[in-house]
Amino acid sequence: MPLQPSSHFYILLKITSAEIIRLISPNSVINKTIFNSETRFCKNCDEISYLSKKIPTIENSFSQVMSPETAYQITSMLEGVVQRGTGKGLRDLNLEAKKRYFNLQKANEEIEVAKKSIESSSIGLRDAKIRFESGIGTKLEVLEAKTQLARDQQLLNIKVGDQKIGQRSLAEILNFPEDVTPLIGSKTQVTGIWDLSLEDSIIAAYDAREELDSILLDISINNSNANAALASSQPKVSIVNTTTSSFYQGELNQSSPNMNTESSSLSNTIGLNATWFIFDGGNSRSLYNYNKSKAKEAKLNFASSRAQIRKEVETVFFKLESAKLNISASYAEVLSARESLRLAKLRYKSGITTQREVVNNQRDLTDSEVRYIISVTSYNTLLADLSRQTGLDNIKPCDIKVNQQNQSDIDSKSLYESNLIPLCQL
Repeated sequence: MPLQPSSHFYILLKITSAEIIRLISPNSVINKTIFNSETRFCKNCDEISYLSKKIPTIENSFSQVMSPETAYQITSMLEGVVQRGTGKGLRDLNLEAKKRYFNLQKANEEIEVAKKSIESSSIGLRDAKIRFESGIGTKLEVLEAKTQLARDQQLLNIKVGDQKIGQRSLAEILNFPEDVTPLIGSKTQVTGIWDLSLEDSIIAAYDAREELDSILLDISINNSNANAALASSQPKVSIVNTTTSSFYQGELNQSSPNMNTESSSLSNTIGLNATWFIFDGGNSRSLYNYNKSKAKEAKLNFASSRAQIRKEVETVFFKLESAKLNISASYAEVLSARESLRLAKLRYKSGITTQREVVNNQRDLTDSEVRYIISVTSYNTLLADLSRQTGLDNIKPCDIKVNQQNQSDIDSKSLYESNLIPLCQL
């Protein structure tokens, strides 16, 4: 029977998490000229030579649509929108896209683990049936094998559902059509290593938060307003100096004026003005106290915001360190569980142990592989979160492959770069 074509289109995204940003960036362009509406004339363009110092000029035939002052104000407002509005939203969108990408990767890897477990459990059930039919096994061993196979099938069903949810979630944030489903071709692995200390990360986070600059500006504005309010009630003295010079040629009220007659005058006036509101009902003092209280409130908000930023960075940084250690521990657990299952199968075939030991070791291996995938996904997510909070991309690439010589490094308690070597790819 021929296969029916699917009503959905599938796109294989063989990309890293960093490349997702290109798909959601509103600034993506096509480097190809489709239409050119330039009609201005270029002076001396036909005389360009590498021996000449003449610089061609293009005549500005456009009409002025706004004043330079208005253009400056609009540019300043747009800069604020980018820094505190659209730009901030785009960075948050990038972080959410990375998280959904990693979650879909995790679901794909967990499906592979579940399939391998089903395959192993099916072989165990087949062997248990053969031993039972041969008279050297028991009915209990067959039932235990069936139970483990059913558990693995349930795990696969759950992970398939998680995969579908993750696909639609990623398609939503990438703005794909409803009939397009993204598929991830890359494997779950450590994306890199954070290359900054805790204090450097906190300082970078301070620099990346525009709200701190806004609070500092509020403090300065309130202090200036307070000083202006207090100055309004102080004596004001102003000195005025006026100089007038005039020159005349000719005569007035004469029918035949003598144009050789000349006259001139020079006058200078100096004045002193003094103004002092002796009593204003305490208005200036109350405005001064009000603005000073606003400045003090802004200082407290500044300290509170800095403390909150530090707390957030410390929390993510410490979680990242814990996730790094969990990767090392879970990786060692996977290797031990694999070897335990291999030995249990050999013992079972030799008649030394029962199917229960094989089932238990099979379950332990499945759980350890799932925990390893969760640890790597959590590490990558925290790494992306720390990069977002600090505004930096100080992630050292982790492109070292696994080999037999460095697998022994996982038993070391100190987690240096050499201990991350077996974690870059399982």
